Amino acid sequence: MYQLKPTSPEQLSSLAICHMASFPDSFGTKLGFNYTKKSLEWFLAGDNRFLFHIADEDRVMGYCGGFQSTALGDGSTSGMMQYAMKEAAVGMIKKPWLFFNKDVLRFYPLIIKNIFKKIAGKKKKAIAVNKISNKINVIGLVVIGVHPDNRGKGCFELLMQHFEEICKQLNASKMILSVKASNTRAIKAYRKAGWSTGMQTIKAIEMYKMIDA
Repeated sequence: MYQLKPTSPEQLSSLAICHMASFPDSFGTKLGFNYTKKSLEWFLAGDNRFLFHIADEDRVMGYCGGFQSTALGDGSTSGMMQYAMKEAAVGMIKKPWLFFNKDVLRFYPLIIKNIFKKIAGKKKKAIAVNKISNKINVIGLVVIGVHPDNRGKGCFELLMQHFEEICKQLNASKMILSVKASNTRAIKAYRKAGWSTGMQTIKAIEMYKMIDA
């Protein structure tokens, strides 16, 4: 019987295995198991993030993670990369050809910034940040995956429903996500779940769903 529950640190290894099986060609998977596990741990390291999964006994069948931005510039993608920077560096040293991977090029400024930060060994002075207005409480769907062996069995729908339930509990009024424009299968599934298309570029499509009060 399926069990839907919040993820604990002890279950991150199983989630990492599920993620790598779900997205075998992704840049994160290419960086290796340690990076994948560490990046998922990011969801457990802050009050404005959450991670849950579906399990069949001890086997993870699917998972989902969300992020509630609290200040301008605190994006989930950059946050995950910063959190797992050490594991990312080790993964790229083991596979140096990844330095030329198109998915890593956009992270070069962040990687260089963190390298200099480590070398300097100095902490920056705290600076004020612009808080995001509470008028529209937005939560982003950052990661969602279903193990290939369990696709077409209702796991995706269950994960999406539970994600929306959590967003309602957090008093969110809007849910957002970004998906590759070429991923027609995922776009179709999101639309079936009631999500609408927002901004579009050649590479990505932003989708959203309003939550009724």
